[in-house]
Amino acid sequence: MEHSLEVQSTSQTIKINKHFLAMLALFVIPVSGLGIDIYVPSLPAVSHFFGVDKASAQLTITSYMLGLGLMQLFAGSISDSFGRRKPFLISMFIFISATLLIPFAHNIQQLLTLRFIQGVTVAMVVVPMRSVISDLYEGPAYYKMINYMTMVWSIGPIIAPAIGGYLQYYFNWQANFYFLGIYGIISFILNYLFLSETSVHRHAFHIKKILARYKEILTNKDYLVGLAINGLLYSIIILFTIVGPFLIQNILHYSAVEFGHVALLIGLAWFLATMINRFLLHVSFKQKAIYSFWIMLMIAISSLAFALINPMSIYSIAIPVILLFLTGGILFPNCFARSMALFPKMTGSANALFGGFLFLISGASSGLGTFLKSSSNIPLLSAYILIISLCLVVYYKGVKNSVVV
Repeated sequence: MEHSLEVQSTSQTIKINKHFLAMLALFVIPVSGLGIDIYVPSLPAVSHFFGVDKASAQLTITSYMLGLGLMQLFAGSISDSFGRRKPFLISMFIFISATLLIPFAHNIQQLLTLRFIQGVTVAMVVVPMRSVISDLYEGPAYYKMINYMTMVWSIGPIIAPAIGGYLQYYFNWQANFYFLGIYGIISFILNYLFLSETSVHRHAFHIKKILARYKEILTNKDYLVGLAINGLLYSIIILFTIVGPFLIQNILHYSAVEFGHVALLIGLAWFLATMINRFLLHVSFKQKAIYSFWIMLMIAISSLAFALINPMSIYSIAIPVILLFLTGGILFPNCFARSMALFPKMTGSANALFGGFLFLISGASSGLGTFLKSSSNIPLLSAYILIISLCLVVYYKGVKNSVVV
């Protein structure tokens, strides 16, 4: 009886504050990307500050992503069992603490450890907030909100590198983490004061039941296809994130601010792609996928051919990446929404697994990316051709004959 009254009260609260609660969630969601993108212009400075090679500095991105990916495998079940509000508040408090300790790291090992903790706590911050959107909306409204969520998440790659570039130029790399700490404090206060519980469907925290839910989700072919495609698409972003600063700042001798401006343009391309997708919701996923992948492959191949016969410039780095982001960004929200819609009563577990494996796939790509030579853009473009080719394989194996549009 009490549980029934609680569910009824929760449903009534959601109905009254639906759009306001969604705004609270959307304010928090960019923090996972901010933890990567605001820090990117400082990678060469971090390498110099700790006296380590570029690969060690790049691993500070990888450690963050691995923490973020691994914890999301559990964050969904925690969110489905204990709701959205309490896990968020506890994790955000720990995130703020770890973030404000990072500027005082004495060596690269301490930085790697704190970045991993950051990633772990961000997972438990973002997963409940993504689930809030799933709790509040369904049907066509849900697909629209997913697109808005992707747009908001894209704000990170748009503005964060530019902000990070200025912070690096005027204050050094530690300032990035003070900025993140302040953002976390504001998020904590807003949600502590105004976030009400939105979870109606609760699942007891039993390991066997959790594993059973995970098995059901991870044996769904359409879910795995969307996960694989988004993991590969995000790898394109991450490879530029870890290689781009060294190409533009160390090899071409542009400043952190100038790199931030380039990253701003690239982020705008991703944002524009999500805007374009807003007007393509009536077009089937299969049509968007096949055209996008083949266009991306032609862009990567032609860019590599150009790079082989011409000296590297900031334009030969930025233009191909902008075009790839503009094309691939159309597919990203479609893959996520398509996969989440398969499990309306397990949204926490479904989106946590999706986010977890997304960052594990792209985190593995970032780890492999540390082996890419940063003396030219040829290795980066070659990696892009391989990734896009894998996307095409996934499409023809998993999407072409699927009944899910």
